[in-house]
Amino acid sequence: MLSKDLIIKATNALIENEIIILPTDTIYGLSAIWNFENEKRINNIKNANEEKPLIVLISNIEQLTILGIEKNEFVDLLFNESTTVIFKTKSNNKTIAVRLIIRNDIKKIIEKTGPIFSTSVNLHGEQPINEKDELINFDRSINVYFDKVITNNKPSKIYNSITNIWVR
Repeated sequence: MLSKDLIIKATNALIENEIIILPTDTIYGLSAIWNFENEKRINNIKNANEEKPLIVLISNIEQLTILGIEKNEFVDLLFNESTTVIFKTKSNNKTIAVRLIIRNDIKKIIEKTGPIFSTSVNLHGEQPINEKDELINFDRSINVYFDKVITNNKPSKIYNSITNIWVR
């Protein structure tokens, strides 16, 4: 768990539109407030296509409406530990991958900031980084918020609610 001080610092950094590295229920993630510009910025850092969709973390089911998602039978999958669900949005037939965060410290941050992106810390196509020294050295311009607990080192399971297929 992040300390109260780190929760405040991470929240403020996100509100100031910074990209930061946060622990999650799964692995450490590059995180920023959910918006199109930040999605492009994160993908640029990862050397990925700017249009590549990123996972969005929410702190409660009500935040699905912010993302343009109507509640449906697949919402219950979000309550499964470390499960991301790909939904179709109401507008322009886009899709969005969403995970309901379990960690209380990260949940507190998202309650203040609204939904945030979280994607593995790595260059596109490489293995996720989860070691402290490597996280610090990934991009020295990005603040890393470490906790006392080691993350589980496994990415989330992903279910595509449009095709009804487990992607990962």
